[in-house]
Amino acid sequence: MTQDQQLSTTLTCPKCGSDMRPYERNGVIIDQCTGCRGIFLDRGELERLTEAESAYYGSSRSTVPQAPERREYEDRGHDARKSGHGSERKRRPGGFLGELFD
Repeated sequence: MTQDQQLSTTLTCPKCGSDMRPYERNGVIIDQCTGCRGIFLDRGELERLTEAESAYYGSSRSTVPQAPERREYEDRGHDARKSGHGSERKRRPGGFLGELFD
């Protein structure tokens, strides 16, 4: 492809309207905006990048770290109608939205 052909196929950033610059990473052509620096991928390119990453790291990253065990806390008897200061809240007429406005 000649330089004239490359200039005629320059993509425009859908976000800011600047020119896009194509470059290759791990066998995948990525388009990056020269203005906002946004990265745009064609269909299937993200999958190819994640496959290349998996191959690079090998089996060491194949195990997903387990989330810490969730601790269950005992119910301390708090009532949603109490303010937490030893007295019950006064209920205003008007329901839930009535409490939002004075």
